[in-house]
Amino acid sequence: HWDPERVAACADELLARLRAARDPLLVVGVEVRRYGLEARVAELARRLGLPVLTSFMGRGLLADSGLDLAGTYLGLAGDPELSRRVESSDALLLLGVIVSDTNFAVSARRIDFRHALVAYDAEVSVGHHVYAELPLVALVDALLERCSLPRTAVAAPPAPPAYPQGLVEDDAPVEPADIARAINDVFARHGAMPIACDVGDCLFTAMAVRPTALLAPGYYATMGYGVPAGLGLQRASGQRPLILVGDGAFQMTGWEVGHAARLGLDPIVIVFNNGGWEMLRSFMPEGGFHDLGSWDFAAMAGGMGGDGHAVQTRAQLGAALRQALARRGRFQLIDVQLAPGARSPTLQRFVQAVRRLSMPEAIASP
Repeated sequence: HWDPERVAACADELLARLRAARDPLLVVGVEVRRYGLEARVAELARRLGLPVLTSFMGRGLLADSGLDLAGTYLGLAGDPELSRRVESSDALLLLGVIVSDTNFAVSARRIDFRHALVAYDAEVSVGHHVYAELPLVALVDALLERCSLPRTAVAAPPAPPAYPQGLVEDDAPVEPADIARAINDVFARHGAMPIACDVGDCLFTAMAVRPTALLAPGYYATMGYGVPAGLGLQRASGQRPLILVGDGAFQMTGWEVGHAARLGLDPIVIVFNNGGWEMLRSFMPEGGFHDLGSWDFAAMAGGMGGDGHAVQTRAQLGAALRQALARRGRFQLIDVQLAPGARSPTLQRFVQAVRRLSMPEAIASP
């Protein structure tokens, strides 16, 4: 139970801050999904006239809401102009967002929390005011009660994200960015598909895919989540998913895809196969502990009841995705053989941000 007077006071103060702001923004996080609030939060955004972004761990939220999402805040690892808007907002409303360096791409300290409005874990902070024991559900309902009509935005919304499309199908080797481009092409032609994603560069690559339902272990960074999560996603929803997984994670739990035939499932699995743990290689290039060798995952698919596609070039990637989409009833495994060191632009920015924050003197020196 919560105190209705506390809820009312908090909602009134939040609305006063938002209405007085020159550039208010709304960032949604995991609790919006956890408490089943997506539809209500989408309606709240319309009534408040707020541009909406997701946090890193909130990616996939409101994908089917009809809102024009402004993207995902990734701090130093994200789009510089979008990050500037978030960090300079004079009324940044964070609903259900975990404040951590992981969620803010090692940039949580760049947010001025004197101007932030934070509602998370049954507590709301409005600048220096703290309202304890105030659940997110109660706050959202109170705000909706006070806002009956849609409101025109105070400031122009951020420029819509430029999700890459138009894969050039040539003999050039595949880069992670090409995978995002190819998936966006598929979504443009056939409609969006839900995504289950593991950790590592496959998750950073997913940030360049247009908004869709996304399952990923962003907070816990639990390697091996992607394939079993994708099976569960199709089992629960009936929708055919895309599964994005690195070769290190596939070596751990990827073999569970062999249960797909028994369960009547047919996910499309894209393996980012670079012969190693690329995230570890990015931060600790010394030593060889992150090298995993070359495994022929495509050749293994048949023995598990699926079809395998070996991909090295962009032309092969486009062809493999078309074949995988056309084949139903068997899982499709696309073994994308990447060069060691090939990284998505988002991972590159993330690595540079971590190094810049942890070793500023080394980065500044020639």
